Amino acid sequence: MSKVLEKIVCVQLVNHLDRNKILYKHQYGFQRGKSTEHNIVHALNFISKAMNENKFTIGVFFDLKKAFDVCSHDILLMKLSKMGITGTALEWFKSYLSDRSQIVDIGGNLSRARKIKISVLQGSILGPILFLCFINDLHSVTELLTLMYADDTFSLESGDDLHELANFINAEINKMAVWFRANKLAVNINKTKYMIFRSKGKKIVTEPVIVYNENEPNHPHDNNLITVLERYHDNHESIECRSYKLLGIFLDEHLTLDAHVNHICSKLTKSMFCIKQAKHNIPLSGLKSLYFALVHSHLTYCTLILNSITASNRKRIEKVQKKAIRIMTGSSYNAHTKPLFLQHAILPFDKLIIQSQLNFMHAIEYKYAPASFDNVWIKNSDREPAVNLRNANDYYLPLPRTEAFKKSIAYALPSTWNELQPEIKYQENAITFKWALKAHLLESIMEE
Repeated sequence: MSKVLEKIVCVQLVNHLDRNKILYKHQYGFQRGKSTEHNIVHALNFISKAMNENKFTIGVFFDLKKAFDVCSHDILLMKLSKMGITGTALEWFKSYLSDRSQIVDIGGNLSRARKIKISVLQGSILGPILFLCFINDLHSVTELLTLMYADDTFSLESGDDLHELANFINAEINKMAVWFRANKLAVNINKTKYMIFRSKGKKIVTEPVIVYNENEPNHPHDNNLITVLERYHDNHESIECRSYKLLGIFLDEHLTLDAHVNHICSKLTKSMFCIKQAKHNIPLSGLKSLYFALVHSHLTYCTLILNSITASNRKRIEKVQKKAIRIMTGSSYNAHTKPLFLQHAILPFDKLIIQSQLNFMHAIEYKYAPASFDNVWIKNSDREPAVNLRNANDYYLPLPRTEAFKKSIAYALPSTWNELQPEIKYQENAITFKWALKAHLLESIMEE
């Protein structure tokens, strides 16, 4: 009964938050219609535009210690009341959170029961949405673009002068650090890092110092509350040390995604071993299920960002995918793979990139993408409403300074959509569009 009641309250709470647009638009965790992909697209869109303008971008990756487990009940109830949850509803939440206790069991020896005055109760139905309410006002204390997925927080700003940018970032981090202390959340300093994103030809003459400063303004200064943050940069020997894993995507300072491609290829190679072991024992239908579970799932996670990888990296992934298809179908090691892709209605990697780009742009075109994407890509008719343009319904393409920018999501997404055939583009229903698009991409393989 408690789970049923929790679910009812959760639905009402989410409806209240959505109806009044209370939750931060760049919070992508635990909400219907939002995903890690939206978070990453915003980040890469911001960085690639700054690169095209020959600017530096500093990104700070915050790591919170046991964020769900340390939320203060008193602070949470105060925040809920400010969100319009008052009277009987607020009293219900107070009752829901209070008088809970926990016991520790070590080797059969039980501790005394202690009451819990913190935590949003991990494993509960209401826990995740209550945590979003708790951390919702973090963005309001800073001018940095702050992208959040539950407690994963990534803050960005760009500028022409690196040291002026670093001073601004340090001042903004200080505001966020004070907010964390005031809300009794602890930041794991050792895992909080930063990165300086820039185009390959742009050199860093003197490395700036980025610090995590917990000192409050107009209070006695304490040097123990200041920690210099570590930077992920291209001088590290290992490619893994030069990249940061953000929501499953390995980012590096030049957005080459080399480390991410290494990660994908490593995963696919391990997966193929499983398929190879099973090919003599299970039928084709079972092998196909294994392929989709162990190989295809890695190829289709945030695929639209992989348009910017190098040709050699793209060939590495394509080679592994073709090998997996040959193993799955019991074909020879040098069999031509295009007929195999067609026979089983599976898209090769280059077509998967196009499919993911167009599916994403369909959500932008027909306004069912998250509200944070409003006006990120605009049409030519919106820029020049008074002029009757031939390509008025096409998306505006920013002027590319480099060839690399043409492959970025800021340019490639609207460009790919503009080139799509009108009869597919005008399929308004999302499911119908996906069917038509996949049929079109399979047909293009046949033509090739």
